[in-house]
Amino acid sequence: MSIVFCPSARLFIDPDLWPHDLPDDIISLSDQDHARILDELSTGRILSTDEDGQPITVEPPRASDEVLANQARRRRDAEIAQVRWLIERHRDEQALQIATTLTPEDYRLVQEHVQALRDVPEQDGFPRAIDWPVLATALLATGA
Repeated sequence: MSIVFCPSARLFIDPDLWPHDLPDDIISLSDQDHARILDELSTGRILSTDEDGQPITVEPPRASDEVLANQARRRRDAEIAQVRWLIERHRDEQALQIATTLTPEDYRLVQEHVQALRDVPEQDGFPRAIDWPVLATALLATGA
């Protein structure tokens, strides 16, 4: 017997490896159908069933604007946190009256980057279309 599908549990079962009694509502699948479904699942689609209980894949539900906004704000906050050390080091070096690692121009670029990240929620397409600001990687490589 090939792979079977249990619609009530939305579960594929290999009867040769299944240690329990098979559910009553199993549907036999061809190897081709099983492979096709697995291939579709690998593209981000999700498993569902049609009106006959046959396994199908469907597009996942679209995330709400609230969920997307929360995700974007978490990303923004994480990206700000990743560069805060540059700002803090620069300020510490200035307070100690020693040579700064960043030039005044580079320091300004970091500050502008942080401000651009803070402004992400103000973008017209937020939260569905975001133009994420990017800081030159050379600035991040100025020492840890």
